[in-house]
Amino acid sequence: MPESLVINLVSESTVPLQYLRGHHLYRLFLTLVSAVDAELSQALQTHKHRAFALSPLQIASQPQLASVQNLKFLLPRQQLESTTLQYANSSIPAGSHCWWRIALLDDVLFDQISPRLERAAARQPWYLGPARLHVTNFLPARIPEWSSYNSYQALYKQASDTNRHLTFQLMTPAVFRQGDRVSPLPTREAVFHGLRKYWNYYSGLVFAPDTINAIAAKTFDLRTVSLPLGNNETIVGCLGELTFQISDQVDPLVIKRINALTDFSRYCGIGQKTFLGLGMVRTITVTK
Repeated sequence: MPESLVINLVSESTVPLQYLRGHHLYRLFLTLVSAVDAELSQALQTHKHRAFALSPLQIASQPQLASVQNLKFLLPRQQLESTTLQYANSSIPAGSHCWWRIALLDDVLFDQISPRLERAAARQPWYLGPARLHVTNFLPARIPEWSSYNSYQALYKQASDTNRHLTFQLMTPAVFRQGDRVSPLPTREAVFHGLRKYWNYYSGLVFAPDTINAIAAKTFDLRTVSLPLGNNETIVGCLGELTFQISDQVDPLVIKRINALTDFSRYCGIGQKTFLGLGMVRTITVTK
């Protein structure tokens, strides 16, 4: 059952810019998991298929639960068009109320971990470099899109078998595997084969490779950005909006499977290095 959690935190001291980058947040997540299950934390570092996705740390415009109303994933589309998530552009001042999203993909690894993680996180301060952070609460899992949970079976059952327009809004930069290189170009194969691989591995509902053959690129409105991730790693990724279209004369079963993959992207993200905060997407339903 994929699940996404939103953690509210308060920074006791300034969080320097260099500690807001992907590798530092990845280590903070492993430290949080280790407080609940040290063996699981170790296993996650060598797991072949990444079982989680992380967001960058965000500054909330209002403290604690009131910040739910300001989550950018919940803004009207006209506001979303000029809004992206913060992704390590500046340091976080002391006293800031922050939120951080963690998406869990693997039922077996993370079974029953959420309530234990919340209890453990509240007991002590946590560190990003020299900065102390305190967890104030986890947001309820009933908030649509941003903090939510669903079974893989329900995701499939709820997927449309008629929608042919698949629009992704990239909320953080995304990069994609192209052969033995990493590229900012989101081709059909780069986006959907990655989603299919993780879906097949975690859901138990296997989709064949030719499932995506009916998909074609329709419109892209993208720009490239350079982003340091820490550990001397910098990527050039893409931000913006991209739309794919399912061709005519395609069986409704195939349309349903493609839409299930698209819906799954809200948890999994798209592209490479989603465990470092890349490739977070919002899906948009286009009415035709």
